[in-house]
Amino acid sequence: MDIDKPIEIHSFEVPPHVNGGESVIVTTKIFTNGDKDKLGNNEIYLNQSISLQSYSNSMELLLVGNPLTPEILRDLANELDRAINKAKRLK
Repeated sequence: MDIDKPIEIHSFEVPPHVNGGESVIVTTKIFTNGDKDKLGNNEIYLNQSISLQSYSNSMELLLVGNPLTPEILRDLANELDRAINKAKRLK
């Protein structure tokens, strides 16, 4: 297996499936370092980018060393749920 090529590429667009010219796209490239874990699965690392699109303009941020993992995104979603629920109860 070529360890310099991604073994998987995943993109997530916000808002999904809307072609209004403005979006945020998080792209994750998954690589293997060639090693196996105790269960025989590939050891992996992630390279991520966040692309901000606005019609003919764009900007790309590269996340190096601190990727957005599923655990971090779950924490974000939980914190956002708590903040929204708290705001709904404010008088």
